[in-house]
Amino acid sequence: MREPIREPTPQEERPGRAPEPLRYVGPSTVPSAMPFNVAGLVEWAPTWGGVFVALGVFLLLSSLGVAIGVSSGATGVAIWEAISVIIAFFLGGWFAGRTLNIIDPLVAGAHGLLVWAVSIVFTVVFIIAATLSGISSLANLARVPFVSDLLRFVGATPPPAGAAAGTAVTSAWVTFVILLLSVIAAIIGGLVGNQGRLSEISEARPR
Repeated sequence: MREPIREPTPQEERPGRAPEPLRYVGPSTVPSAMPFNVAGLVEWAPTWGGVFVALGVFLLLSSLGVAIGVSSGATGVAIWEAISVIIAFFLGGWFAGRTLNIIDPLVAGAHGLLVWAVSIVFTVVFIIAATLSGISSLANLARVPFVSDLLRFVGATPPPAGAAAGTAVTSAWVTFVILLLSVIAAIIGGLVGNQGRLSEISEARPR
């Protein structure tokens, strides 16, 4: 005898959950790592800009010294040119540090040092080119303390006849001090310019 077909019993009813409203929690902060620049951290555009600013300011201050009559004595020339070199390299380093895309004190100071080094090499190359082409303005360039030593180094001008050894040593020490102060000024200028850029970005950032 066949068993009767039973209808399936309805499943046990469970209490349904009401749909929860969507909540906006805002964007999540994802830490982003700084990409590694395989090309290095040296930026040549700010460096060359700082070199041209330093040389331009130096020529401007040298012309001002001639105009106001500072070049009347050897001591006045040396003091004025030393001040001009320090100010020029400070502004050149400041320009390089201010226009860098990287905000880092070490990188900014390195670019200030690079501005100083490129300017010195650029000056030596110009002196050699001027010597080979026989430009008569070398006599005026020789009045600058550190340029006169560079001229003797490349053999453009011979040392003065009868110059005492003590005078030559003193001149070398003066040149060394001027160059040392100028490189320090270029590095400090790079640091100050880069710090100013950091302050500018911090003020412009929305709070």
